[in-house]
Amino acid sequence: WVYRVNRRLVSADKELRAVNQALQESLSENMVLQSLMQEKAIRDALTGLYNSRYLDEMLERELARAKREGYPLSVAMLDLDHFKAVNDTYGHLAGDEVLKNLARYLQSSAREGDISCRFGGEEFVMVLPGLTVVDACRRLEQWRAAFADTVTRHGTFDIRVTMSIGLAVFPDHAASVEGLLQCADKALYRAKNAGRNRLEVGA
Repeated sequence: WVYRVNRRLVSADKELRAVNQALQESLSENMVLQSLMQEKAIRDALTGLYNSRYLDEMLERELARAKREGYPLSVAMLDLDHFKAVNDTYGHLAGDEVLKNLARYLQSSAREGDISCRFGGEEFVMVLPGLTVVDACRRLEQWRAAFADTVTRHGTFDIRVTMSIGLAVFPDHAASVEGLLQCADKALYRAKNAGRNRLEVGA
């Protein structure tokens, strides 16, 4: 009788361990899935860059850190010039390739700590912690010139697109997230109105 009870206890213990193991595996899978879903929620599906939702959250943290630690924070808005003409001439798939090409270029050119976001449509935002106006202008001008020489291959077409850039820097131009974005946006429109393929700095 004792032997049978012990066998049942051993069997029950094995079943319990198996159930626990299955629960642990299920929990791990759920955590991975949740992490992937969270990552997907803050990434732009086409380019893989962060999206505007993430930008709103991140920029508040970056600005708070810049204020706390006393360093500048540069925010640049980049917009592809005559992008509608690209879509109308070559098709939307070609336009998508241009957007992905710019995203790859921004990611490969960024420093560790820089944050690349697709703000919407053909507009992108770069957050560059620690860069002064002079340093940010130097880097952005390099990016602008280099991308103007970049070719996006689509089928038999070689597509070249330029970009206009508006820059705003904390503490020079604004001390809030809204202020920085508005200032960069106004500078971007000045760049567009001044002939495109150029960088303008916030006032």
